[in-house]
Amino acid sequence: MKLTVAAKMTLITTGLLAVIFAAMTMVNLALQERASTAIVQKNGVQLAETAAAVLRTAMLQNDREKIQETLDNFGAQRDIERIRIYNKQGLIAYSTRHAEIGAILDTTQAQCLVCHGRVVLPNSLPPDERAQTVVQDGRRMLAVTHALLNEPSCATAACHYHEQDGPLLGVMDVDLNLEPFEAARRAVARGTGLVGLVSILLAVIVVYLAGRQIVFRRVRTLIDQTRRLAAGDLTVRVAEGSQDEIGTLDRTFNQLALDLQNARNELLEWGRTLEQRVQAKADELVRAQDQMLQVEKMASLGKLAAVVAHEINNPLASVVTYAKTVVRRLKKQDELTDECKENLTYLEAISDEAARCGKIVSQLLAFARRGNEELAPMDVNATIENALFLVNHQLELNSVEAERRFAPDLPEIIADQNQVQQFLMALIINAAQAMPEGGKITLATARAPGGVTIEVADNGPGMEPEVARHAFEPFYTTKSEGSGVGLGLSVVYGIVKRHGGRIDLDTAPGEGCRFTIFLPEDAGAASERESS
Repeated sequence: MKLTVAAKMTLITTGLLAVIFAAMTMVNLALQERASTAIVQKNGVQLAETAAAVLRTAMLQNDREKIQETLDNFGAQRDIERIRIYNKQGLIAYSTRHAEIGAILDTTQAQCLVCHGRVVLPNSLPPDERAQTVVQDGRRMLAVTHALLNEPSCATAACHYHEQDGPLLGVMDVDLNLEPFEAARRAVARGTGLVGLVSILLAVIVVYLAGRQIVFRRVRTLIDQTRRLAAGDLTVRVAEGSQDEIGTLDRTFNQLALDLQNARNELLEWGRTLEQRVQAKADELVRAQDQMLQVEKMASLGKLAAVVAHEINNPLASVVTYAKTVVRRLKKQDELTDECKENLTYLEAISDEAARCGKIVSQLLAFARRGNEELAPMDVNATIENALFLVNHQLELNSVEAERRFAPDLPEIIADQNQVQQFLMALIINAAQAMPEGGKITLATARAPGGVTIEVADNGPGMEPEVARHAFEPFYTTKSEGSGVGLGLSVVYGIVKRHGGRIDLDTAPGEGCRFTIFLPEDAGAASERESS
């Protein structure tokens, strides 16, 4: 059988209340019985004392008829079963039951032990010891014992005073019927039980209604809304208000529904734009393929340029050799005409320019030569000079001035000079192309802890933040079609990283670009540490 939360709470509450009520009822009834017994005992003792006070005058006068008449009048009262007076020997002198007058009592009876079992008089005992509950003829009775004292005031009375008989003259017993008291106690117990049951019933009803209102209905609402949520309705929400645990559950449910709704909206948005995104990626792949073709073309062109440079290197060497030979011959002449002197000047210029062309070709051949990384001691300042020498024509075409700020005491580092020269040339060419109307490039070197820093800065237009974030990504370029393939800065980044260094870009629109490169003293050791 499936029970609801409200039903479970009601059952648990009913059980707890029943246990609590039973325990409280037992304790209450025990306290009531104790209190009522004490009251009955006290009333019985007071009744016996009252009877003794009323009989005192008749007893002092030894008026036996008056004593018996008074006892009969007391015995006629409701709930008084019997009153009797007897002496220390147990001889009954007076009794509301006339048939037992003159009889001898058994002193072993419970009420007789009050006197015979103690050395004190019963009048000095507390009420619960002077009044005892006994059973007579199958009925519960309260037997009250009251001592009639042998007082000196009796010396002048007709009953006489006998000092030698001791303080006790006789005993008066009062037997009270406890049935009316028991009936009243049972009625009170029934009333108490009825009130308790009614209280339990009301408490159960209140707990049920409160649980239904506070817990069951709110949980039922959550269950219904959860089912709607599971069915796909992500717009469901529950009312928030309370700060209790269910209120926290309401807020958690609403947050869950909101997150699911946002996730579904994102998925739907992705579904709607998936085709567009796929097409965009396909276009990017096509562009990347075109750029790779352009890279291969440039690589082929570079190989061809290297071959051409190698082929023209020998003729250039011959030109230089023949020019120098002719210059030496002319200088051996004693006298030269003005025309010969002018021709000598031309030949020296031809020799110098041809030598310069040969040096450029040699540098290009060395730069184009491929092979494994060759880590060797390298002069950073000299490497920068070589890079500037190779791109000097590009700087002159763009009217770009190169400013050198080299540290004079810069130590050599262990690196691949060819690759370092390659990324320096890429940075210088990029800076020159960014300033087609002219500008200035500053190249600076400095010592740094564990290595050296190289700074390449320009006063060109700079980069937007969005462009700067993608500057080192492959194939990312802002140049016009055919001006570049977007591999320059990514190659620079790769070379620096392979050397165990780092490169930072500082730029802003209208403030130029500043590349700061750190190269460690030993690129091989730094690269091994980074890879491990």
